[in-house]
Amino acid sequence: MESHKKFAEKHSLKDVILLSDEKKEIVEKYNTEHWLLPVSKRVYIIVDAYGKVVYRQDTGFSLLENQTSTLISEIDRIIK
Repeated sequence: MESHKKFAEKHSLKDVILLSDEKKEIVEKYNTEHWLLPVSKRVYIIVDAYGKVVYRQDTGFSLLENQTSTLISEIDRIIK
């Protein structure tokens, strides 16, 4: 969680929540656990103010291609 905090501070992320799920509550809620390994997959999820998943991209262990621009574009698309 400390690395998340440093990253958010470094990039002045004030309105973005970076999640660290030490108790695996979110892993279970959003079904992100790997089917074989005891770790979570890399899943990009955007949740609206009502708790509804409005974007989900499961990339296994890979990064989302052009992740910043892709996520910003998705957020822009959702809020328009």
